[in-house]
Amino acid sequence: MLPNGMFPPETDSALQPHFYSILNLLKDGVYISNREGSTLYVNDSWQRLTGVSSDRVLGHRVTELLEMGVFDAIVNPDVVRTGKVVTRVQKINGRSVVLHGHPVFDARGRVELVVTFVRDITTFNRMKEEIATQKSLIQQYQRQVSSLNPEEVFLDEGMVAVSRESEELLHALDTIAPTEASVLILGETGVGKDMVARRLHKKSRRSAKPFIKVDCTTIPESLVESELFGYESGAFSGAKAKGKRGLFEDANGGTLFLDEIGELNPHMQTKLLRALQDQEIIRVGSTKVTPIDVRILAATNRDLGKSVAEGTFRSDLYYRLKVAVLHVLPLRQRRDDILPLAKVFLHRFNAKYGKSVRLTSKAENALLRYSWPGNIRELENMIHGLVVSSEKPQICCADLPVEIGGAAGCATFSSGDFLLEIGSQPLKEIVRKLERAVIEEALAIYGSVSKAAEALQVNRTTIFRKTKND
Repeated sequence: MLPNGMFPPETDSALQPHFYSILNLLKDGVYISNREGSTLYVNDSWQRLTGVSSDRVLGHRVTELLEMGVFDAIVNPDVVRTGKVVTRVQKINGRSVVLHGHPVFDARGRVELVVTFVRDITTFNRMKEEIATQKSLIQQYQRQVSSLNPEEVFLDEGMVAVSRESEELLHALDTIAPTEASVLILGETGVGKDMVARRLHKKSRRSAKPFIKVDCTTIPESLVESELFGYESGAFSGAKAKGKRGLFEDANGGTLFLDEIGELNPHMQTKLLRALQDQEIIRVGSTKVTPIDVRILAATNRDLGKSVAEGTFRSDLYYRLKVAVLHVLPLRQRRDDILPLAKVFLHRFNAKYGKSVRLTSKAENALLRYSWPGNIRELENMIHGLVVSSEKPQICCADLPVEIGGAAGCATFSSGDFLLEIGSQPLKEIVRKLERAVIEEALAIYGSVSKAAEALQVNRTTIFRKTKND
């Protein structure tokens, strides 16, 4: 039975029968002992969190359990002695838990019971360790980036290869480039397939000859054949009087890059296959065969193997194109490239617009966390927009698009850091630390006390007073 007076008389009879059932609904563990330290009750969550059954502790004093090794910390004696809430961190069954011991007083004001709430912080501690690891990695990335010369980072044809994944891609690319093999370049939109194709051409024996890119999505279906193979005078309404060379002829001796090859219709797939097999083309409106000497590179963001299985892409063309295959990974899978790429784009657009803006470390952190669905193209366009719109020397988190971090989503400090202070420090001290963190970040962003004070809408004296040494 519970002590008299724990419930008001009007609710005692209604609540008392359900009291233990209510405690068992809590996710936190509940451990109740009397002033002498004898264990009176533990709820289901306490047993689950600690891995200790109620039979092992009920009736035993907390000091006995401490000596037996069941606990490595107790709060009961201190709560009884002080009459105040006591907090401890305890290791039980390999798990870290935080104990909050609360006194329950009798009618004479003496501590009669100690109710201890137990919360599992194992996952929280693991998250703290992971955050610390991520911070260490970010610092490492920042050191690497700060040591890079933008002109050196910008490799052949604008390719950046700092990550292991990109280095492996470049190695495979440079191995394939000197050959005459057709190459199928696979990857999501915006990953840099165009850059890969240009580097393949530049590193090939055809580098002195033309590199012609064809975007298969931009040519109207009715004009694809005439654009690729050319046409003779009078071949169709609107044709030039003297006819026109096709892109195959323009690329003769060099490289023809067919971007988004998966968009070609079945009719053009057949025409293209014949041209590749026979190494010759026939202009629209002509019967004359024109020999060609062209290396074919093709790229797509589609799963062509699936398209072949579905019957929307010719299998014989697919196998002719994929003599060699290069997979360009999305930016989210080669995060070591993100900051070097950002630095390259900053360097380029700063030079273009006569600016010298840079990213704060917190903004860089946000770039590393973001998934970049638009890949390199999205990163480049974002940096471009930030440079042209920035009126400050530094781009901070608040300047970033909302989906990347923006304002509150890119806080310069973790609220969790301050929540950890609850229970160990008064609200006034926590608020003081929070204010100081905000002011220090403003100083880092704006570079002077006056500008930071203006941004925070306080006077300079307030800045000095709140950042002075304790």
